[in-house]
Amino acid sequence: MTDEVRADGATLTEHTIFRYGLNDTPPWIHCLVYALQWLLIFLPTLTVLSVISSQYLHLDRAAEVLFFQRILLMTGGAIILQTLVGHRYPLLDGPASALLLSFIILAPGDAAAVQGGMMVGGVLLLLLGSSGLLRHVRPLFTDTVVGVILILIATTLLPYLIPSIVGQGQDFPAGDPLIFGIACTVMLIIAILSHWCTGFPQTISLFLGILFGTLIMAALGRLEAPGVSESPWFSWPWPVTAGLPRFSCSITLTFVLAYLAVLINGVGSIYSLGEVVGRTHMTQRLGRGISVTGIAGIAAGFLGVFGTVSYAMSPGVILVTRVSSRIPVTVCGIMLVGLAFFQKILAFLASIPPAVVAAALVTGLAAQLGAGISILTRSGRGLASRDYLVAGLPILLGSVVSIVPEAFFQSFPASVQALTKNGLIVGIVMVLALEHLVLRPRRQR
Repeated sequence: MTDEVRADGATLTEHTIFRYGLNDTPPWIHCLVYALQWLLIFLPTLTVLSVISSQYLHLDRAAEVLFFQRILLMTGGAIILQTLVGHRYPLLDGPASALLLSFIILAPGDAAAVQGGMMVGGVLLLLLGSSGLLRHVRPLFTDTVVGVILILIATTLLPYLIPSIVGQGQDFPAGDPLIFGIACTVMLIIAILSHWCTGFPQTISLFLGILFGTLIMAALGRLEAPGVSESPWFSWPWPVTAGLPRFSCSITLTFVLAYLAVLINGVGSIYSLGEVVGRTHMTQRLGRGISVTGIAGIAAGFLGVFGTVSYAMSPGVILVTRVSSRIPVTVCGIMLVGLAFFQKILAFLASIPPAVVAAALVTGLAAQLGAGISILTRSGRGLASRDYLVAGLPILLGSVVSIVPEAFFQSFPASVQALTKNGLIVGIVMVLALEHLVLRPRRQR
């Protein structure tokens, strides 16, 4: 299959060929492997966010398991809805960092009011997405803006992946050269498979790289699987809901501001993926996608967890695997819902070494970085000094924000933290301001 053509006839690159297009359904055995590939990349993120939240909420072991089950139900359901009736793109939808930040700060003091604030923010997104107002944002996402967003995604995620790649941990606080060497080897293996293989092996290059790295770690005695033997095969997440919400003006305002960050993040993710798989019917996709994000926020309020947002790491995965079909992502969502009930399988998959998964993600982000550069330069004209600043300042500022020490943001109000702590959000706001306001092109006289 060739890549989809955008509504304006342009594509990301003339040389990008997808084995399966956006609406193609791969053979089911292939589809299951592709879905597992998405799952292996996504699951560590969910696990880490769940553990962080459980620590702040001071949950015991049983409550921690139930909380993670609710996150799996929430996330899996959001992915299914988004890929089938929402934006209908192969985008993963997971816990929003802006909402997580407000959640862990406020929930220990008044969990019911946090539920109410989460729901109000979700309602606002639902109304915004369904009203048609988002059609006015499309002119804002020029080639420069979208190219910068794709690059920002890569640079702002790196600080979160570096500890895993270098093997930082309790036994190796400064990192482990052996783990770093394995991570680099996994990156090289994935790149070789993606470039030199054809057919099905090429499309599962990330899966094969993760499998290779896991086997190497096991052979070296560095593979740990805590909790697999103790976990039950089946566990029913009960109670599913967390009780009745309460509404507080101050907490609700905090979540409304946090949902502004979610909106910016979600719009940027949808447009960045559109550059890879085809920007067709963007106004409708954007409206449906933001509406489903709002519905997920309302459901999160009932479940007592935090809402979701479309994750921007998906373009890199698609560029490496050459599979742009949304159906495997739908199946990944179904798998996540199933894992909420089968704890032993969940514990087994979660035992895959973080360094291996991080290496696979870095490989995808490398491809995404190249895609961003391609978009910035595809017009064929030489870049002016204005273009250097419009692209360079947001990339550098967003990257700086992502490595600023945690303590720097703790003196800010929770609502301000939600907007300023996320390097991707800061970078998107900056590039939009520079492109359309501060450094907009001069009119020819």
